[in-house]
Amino acid sequence: MDGNPKDSIIVNNHSISYSQEGQGEPIVFVHGALADARMWQEHCKILSKEFKVISFTQRHFGNPHSRSEGPFGIDTHTKDLIRLIETLDVGPIHLVGWSYGADVSLNAVVKAPQLFKSLYLYEPGYPGYLCADAMAGYQCDAKVMFTEVFKATADNHLDTATKQLIDGSGNRAGYFSQQPLKYRVQQLDNAFTLPLQLNQTEQPALNPDSLTEISIPVSVAYGSDTRQIFKIVSCTAGALIPNTLPLEVDSANHMLPLEDPSRFCKLVRGWVRASSPKNSETNKDK
Repeated sequence: MDGNPKDSIIVNNHSISYSQEGQGEPIVFVHGALADARMWQEHCKILSKEFKVISFTQRHFGNPHSRSEGPFGIDTHTKDLIRLIETLDVGPIHLVGWSYGADVSLNAVVKAPQLFKSLYLYEPGYPGYLCADAMAGYQCDAKVMFTEVFKATADNHLDTATKQLIDGSGNRAGYFSQQPLKYRVQQLDNAFTLPLQLNQTEQPALNPDSLTEISIPVSVAYGSDTRQIFKIVSCTAGALIPNTLPLEVDSANHMLPLEDPSRFCKLVRGWVRASSPKNSETNKDK
């Protein structure tokens, strides 16, 4: 259930399953909601030919038959991520986060910048650093996307809520059912996390001031076909973080990492190479 992990490690009194493949510049992947380390299997296979690639399953996710203890939230998952990198002794690393995992990744860079060489965010969703006008647009789209998800979750219809959330993330009705079976299985395996995800109360230190203090190279990417809540947050983060511009990915939506792992890996590879000048001459596209 945890992505066929090759190892496990105790992090903050919790067992984290992870896999580590390849040699070279270290890259750590952080999954989003309704996911676990399995979502990165193809990415790791592709990128491990050139980099040391690490994926892991965050606390509470992965195995519906083995509930994790402790709180659920961006700060908790950030502490786990930081401690994982410290315990594995692989830092500084390139960090790649998607969706909720992008929020965790951004928070980790704010809290422990010394552990990171660069940060690649694909469509973060935490709105804590939005201005009033941007927040109004965010809330309008969030109401459309989440009203039925909250209702189904409150009624304990978690499979239905999962399908609704994935449809919303993919920005079209029926998106869930059109995915490959392996992704539908992973998402339904993680349906039990929805009450935790939707009712978290942690308030991470992600605000305009903290983002403007980030000094490592950061790329904030979003799809041209994504919905407003992800576009608004991505563009705001890209505008606040120094020397960072939002990158619009043509013909892509929030689910790009699952829809097209090869394309997503190409984006990550290009970013890591650009962030590692000493390797720019030796790591050229073949």
